[in-house]
Amino acid sequence: MSQSMQVSNPANDSSHSMLSKIQRYTWTFRKWWWVIVITFILGTSWAAWTDSKKAPSYISNGRMIVGGRIALPQGVTLSEDNAYFYGTQSRIMESIQVRQKAATQVEAKSPELRASPVYLSVTQERGTSFFNLTAVGEEPNYTQAFLNACMEQYVKWRREKWQDKVNQKMVELTDEQMRGDKQLDTGLQDLLDFKKKYNVAALEDEGNSASKRLARLNEVLALKKQELQLLNVLTVEQNIDRKQQSQTSNAAGDSASDPIPAPSGAEEEYLKAKHQLELIKAEKLRRSKVMRPKHPFIVRLDAEIEQQQGLIEQFLEQSKALLANRRDSIRLEIESLETSKKDLEERTMELSGRLNAYERIKIKVEQTKTQQTMLQSSGQKVAVDGRLQDDVVEVMDQASTPEATKPGFVKDVSIGALSGIFVGVLIVFLIGLLDDRVTSSIELRERFPEPLLGHIPHEGSAGGARVSMLSVNNKQGVFVEAYRNLRSTLHFMSLEEPRPKAFLVTSAVPGEGKSTVAVNLGMILAGGGSKTLLIDADLRKGLLHSYFEVESAPGLIEVLNGDLSWRDAVVETKIKNLSLLPRGKGGAGPAEYFMSGESDKFLKDVYAAGYDRLIFDSAPILATDDTACLAPKIDATLFVVRSEVSSMRLTRSALDALHKRQVNVLGLILNAANLRSSEYHYYHKYGDYYSDTRQASEPKSV
Repeated sequence: MSQSMQVSNPANDSSHSMLSKIQRYTWTFRKWWWVIVITFILGTSWAAWTDSKKAPSYISNGRMIVGGRIALPQGVTLSEDNAYFYGTQSRIMESIQVRQKAATQVEAKSPELRASPVYLSVTQERGTSFFNLTAVGEEPNYTQAFLNACMEQYVKWRREKWQDKVNQKMVELTDEQMRGDKQLDTGLQDLLDFKKKYNVAALEDEGNSASKRLARLNEVLALKKQELQLLNVLTVEQNIDRKQQSQTSNAAGDSASDPIPAPSGAEEEYLKAKHQLELIKAEKLRRSKVMRPKHPFIVRLDAEIEQQQGLIEQFLEQSKALLANRRDSIRLEIESLETSKKDLEERTMELSGRLNAYERIKIKVEQTKTQQTMLQSSGQKVAVDGRLQDDVVEVMDQASTPEATKPGFVKDVSIGALSGIFVGVLIVFLIGLLDDRVTSSIELRERFPEPLLGHIPHEGSAGGARVSMLSVNNKQGVFVEAYRNLRSTLHFMSLEEPRPKAFLVTSAVPGEGKSTVAVNLGMILAGGGSKTLLIDADLRKGLLHSYFEVESAPGLIEVLNGDLSWRDAVVETKIKNLSLLPRGKGGAGPAEYFMSGESDKFLKDVYAAGYDRLIFDSAPILATDDTACLAPKIDATLFVVRSEVSSMRLTRSALDALHKRQVNVLGLILNAANLRSSEYHYYHKYGDYYSDTRQASEPKSV
């Protein structure tokens, strides 16, 4: 039986990959959230402790008003009246250049003050040109003096900058005017030289005439090429018919720009002979209705038909020669037209190039004139604004007397808390990267090419006990529906014959729920009417007998030892249509059992028995070699992966081991799936279908 393949939709690969990552990290954060809480507490505590050790600081406040602009017309810009002006001034007041100059001024005027680090911040009062400056330092007198010096240095810098900008703009405008004058003189001289060399009006007339001749020549050339193509494709008869149709169209007044010549000579005689042949054939057909074939008149008509056909053949041969001559004539005409076209195109390009050069010179001269006018006006405006400066920069309030404080406690604690959260999130994120446990069915489909056959939802159990079996009139809702879906998938997934009769259930490592899946799958198959045999093939630690409260021996080990028949070891369970072959007592190495001839004989006998389905529960792949020896002998293998438990690396290793043994891995079963995931929203949406309330008429089956 061929392995079922998944159908992938490439358009959804990217969205599925993103969804699997979101689900993985959602699961990781839900599991490790306490790490973020711990790092948050540690970060907050450390920030509060370090802040308590800080020495007191002194705050001094000052106030300034700032405004002014130089606005130039016609797109030439020397303006500070824009959306970024006040923000820029704030950054300048706080800049390292202003602070260094202020520190130098304080040192020169008050050398007795001990220099210390000062933090300076500037804020603008909303909707005004007022700036509030705040200085925070360790020395109160130095802090106050430093703030006053910063405001003075900014005022000085502002006024110097204003004059520098005016002078710089005047220099730039003067340079631009000089370059423009030179360009204008050059352009006017080029224009004069061109007019001396060429007659512009004659160039324009000749260019228009050449363009019209070239257009007409292209039309004629296209018609000639079309005619030659038709002559090469059509037969002699088709060409003669085309000429005759063209004559008919011309007679009706529908004449083409390049009319086709009428049939003449041999072509005309061909048409007459053909017409005469049609008349004779029509006469023969009419006479044949009353005369026998050997009638002298009919015989004479046959002779005339044969004569006309001979004439037609003769005229066709002559027409072929005429057609060949016509082709050669048109070909020569096309060559002549191509030569004329090439010469005319070269002349047209030459004329067009001269006219374009003339237009470029004119446009350049006009642009230069316009630019010179704008530069002259801008220079006058800058000169006036430079003399009538309306810049306003003034210190409104000198630095206030410093007040002792411990600023920044809330800020420091907030930074510590955010840092702790960031570190915690980073740690959890790294855990999510390193943890390769399966978290969702989307991730399982993305990482493994094997088909996903079904999802078994997580079924809680008291005190960590083993998940219970399904039962008659089962009320586990979602849990039992998942097994019914799995049963339907196994029944309908393959249309090839024969369908698998025996299924081996296994997993990569212990603790992934393979035995529970095997038991419940057997029960759901039996509940569907299939006579099912459940075989405990985990000869080391098989516990299927404990599910049904029977003894473990005699069982499969005794059968493989040859101590008794397998039919004698089979135990009928309380479930209708479900039988159990327990594990048996310990014996030799289980791998040797499955490699022996007794195991082949047992499998042959149990396959031939009257069971509809055989379910083998086996040992984990990576724990022993037992399953790898048994699985190749079974029709199909069902591989169980436990959500939030199974390692993708170990799962891949186990599947590779099965594939190396040529095992038919039918697909994967996701066990203990988390119903809180967005993948299973439909379980909650249609939860009423899985409620514990049952109608009295509901069938008592699983």
